[in-house]
Amino acid sequence: MSFVRPYPEATRWTFSSKRSEYERTVGLALYWEPDGSAISDDHLPEEEDAAQLWRMWTDRYGNRNHEQDPAVYDPWHVPIYWAVTSDDSSSGILAHAPHQTAPLGALLGKDFLYHFTRPAHEETGDPVNWLRLPVLDLGWSTERADKGGFIQEVTGWKPSPLQPFMDVQQVARAAGVYLPQ
Repeated sequence: MSFVRPYPEATRWTFSSKRSEYERTVGLALYWEPDGSAISDDHLPEEEDAAQLWRMWTDRYGNRNHEQDPAVYDPWHVPIYWAVTSDDSSSGILAHAPHQTAPLGALLGKDFLYHFTRPAHEETGDPVNWLRLPVLDLGWSTERADKGGFIQEVTGWKPSPLQPFMDVQQVARAAGVYLPQ
């Protein structure tokens, strides 16, 4: 029996800019950010622990999208924004991830494939399967304060590649953590 697994983190990809002759070979990963998770931008782990941020975030954003637009969002569904990032510390996030389906409007027009050629495996030349890229782990502690890292820190959950929504109610119940009534 064969299983399709994520690419090893050491896998390197070659792609070029569509606007210049610049070519790069780097490791690629997917960075995830549920709507409203930037709430952590205004805090430090020394000031607010992950559980406190989780409470603030679920109270403010957990069901907000459904309340504002019930025709588009199911209860407790929060859209997830995706970006492609590299292991090259000088470049950070490269572009919006392609093939997102969440209602993100203008973000979908100029994604990674608008700016760059489709990445090819450094050794085999095979084109990338976006669903096999590793999803970054995010944390919230004195050692690491990632935007939205409090979510994974409190729940132990991270999304599958390009998953369009986070079901906050399901994640909270499965992790046994706070959920507003």
